[in-house]
Parts: sequence; C-alpha cells; structure tokens
Amino acid sequence: MKKVSVIIPCYNQSMFIQEAIESVIKQTYSNIEIVCINDGSTDNSSQVIQRLAQKYKQIIFFDEKENHGLIYARNTAINAASGEYILPLDADDTIEPEYIEETVKILANNPDTGIVYSKARLFGTQNKEWKLPDYSKSNILYANCIFVSAMFRKSDFISIGGYKECMKDGYEDWDLWLSFIEKGFNVHRIDKILFNYRKHNKNSRSSQITKKQMNNIYKTILKHHTSLYIENDTITQKLFSSSDKKLQKYKKICLSFSWFIIIELLIILYVLFVK
Repeated sequence: MKKVSVIIPCYNQSMFIQEAIESVIKQTYSNIEIVCINDGSTDNSSQVIQRLAQKYKQIIFFDEKENHGLIYARNTAINAASGEYILPLDADDTIEPEYIEETVKILANNPDTGIVYSKARLFGTQNKEWKLPDYSKSNILYANCIFVSAMFRKSDFISIGGYKECMKDGYEDWDLWLSFIEKGFNVHRIDKILFNYRKHNKNSRSSQITKKQMNNIYKTILKHHTSLYIENDTITQKLFSSSDKKLQKYKKICLSFSWFIIIELLIILYVLFVK
C-alpha cells in the first residue's frame, strides 16, 4: 500500500484546522501522513496543531514563525513529504472518508493519469453541490475547473517544478494543473461528492484579487503555457475568424512579425471572449 501525504498549510485558521485534520484521520485508506505547516499564524493555530500532533501520530508539524505565503508553505510541505501521492488540503476544507481510497485506485491503475479529483459540495454559509464546469482540455484553458484538493504523484509534481512563486497573487493551482496537462497527463474526475469546500461570510482569497492582478495572472498563465493555447482549435478559430477590428489589427501584426506576438494576441482574445 503506497503512502499518501496530505498537505495542510494553515494561516490563522485555528477554528477550522481540527475539522480538516480529523477528516483525514477518518479516511478508509490507512497509509497516510499529514504534513501540516503553520505559516506564521498570529492566532492560536500553532497550539491547536501541536495538540493534535500529540494525539495523532500521522501528523508531521512544521511551525514557521514568519508568514511566507501559501505557495512557499505548500512547496515546503510537499518537499518534506515521504508519500508517493500528494493531496493538498486547505485548513478550512474537509474530505469524505473514501476520498483518498478512491483517488489512489485511479492513480495506481492509470499511469497516464496525473490528476484525480471528485465532485464537490459547498458548506458553511452555503450548503449545496458545488457545480464546477466539467473538465476538458478546452474548458480549463478559459478558467480553472479543478479545485486545489486533487491528488497527484510527488514525482510528477517535482518534474514540472511545483507551485510557481510568480503566482503569488493567486490561481497557482490552475497554473499547476496546466503544467500537468502540458506534459500529456490525463485528468480524471470521480463521479461522487467526496470533497467539501467551505464558504465564508468574509471574502475569499480569489475575490480579493484586483483587476490589475487578474490581468497579470492571465498574462503569466499564457506565457507559461503558450503552446497549449496556440494548439487549441477553439481559440485559434475565434482568433482568426473574428471580425472584431481590434483582433484583426493584432492578427496583421502577428503575421508580419513572429510567433512570439501570439502571446500578446492571446491576451487580447482572452479579455474579449472570457472576461
């Protein structure tokens, strides 16, 4: 039985972290370690995790005195993990008891599959199924449709360079999934609700992103994964068949110079057709 490392970064989430950890403890799959990293919390998260680590031997605890950010915390914990499979879990979310067992089965039996996740439920201020768009290679180019708590192999994560520090404004998981897809890995969604995403009264991290930051995120995504966008038929059809004057202007510039200009052209396309 291969080991699974569940990665839980925590920043000022002392009121939720026990529920997240205990949802992992209750898994039907037994070979699990929980790598929990307190990222410089100013509340009592450290004390809560220390108490849980004394109770549950599966917990490996890193207590950072300064806040370095989510990407640093996840990368640090994954690098320290000893499991072959990795499952990130935010400190305010939970997983159903069968989630790890079900995802391991898919990865173990399908070497061409690199990402496994499930259907999801919202809980907290909302309680209903979280109806994310179905995954397809085209859909994920327009917007992320895979939540952060998907399972993958640690070796694949390392080979694609992990979470990128330049994505500190957000959507680091979207960038990661595109890196997996760019390497040719398949994606599998289990047709069961096995993940629970907590909704808060306060604004979520993604809702706090400014328009300028979002534009920079789009540009960075496009630069990191240019080939995925260029090779997508839907995007190229929209790009070259559009009668929009702005697109036609950029199309002429693109054809006059080099393929590098396509990056900028795709940015314009993304803004016009997606935002």
